[in-house]
Amino acid sequence: MAKIRVNVLPPDTDNVNYHVHLPTYLMIAGTEEYSDPEKTKLKSVIVEVPDDECTEGKPDKDKIRAKYRGQPRWDREGVLSDV
Repeated sequence: MAKIRVNVLPPDTDNVNYHVHLPTYLMIAGTEEYSDPEKTKLKSVIVEVPDDECTEGKPDKDKIRAKYRGQPRWDREGVLSDV
């Protein structure tokens, strides 16, 4: 597993948790970085990403596209452009 810091995406609704734009990841508790002193706006976290989705410790768009071929969210041009 590769560990990387990524920006979080805000919740879509009040009932959805923050998430990151990767297909598979495990957030490392205690690595949260906030964009405000009151810690109300989560900015980034460190996550672990499976090795079969990485090259040299970083998410690899070609590996992710191949692994999730046929799934529109991950098998498209520009995948990972917002990580």
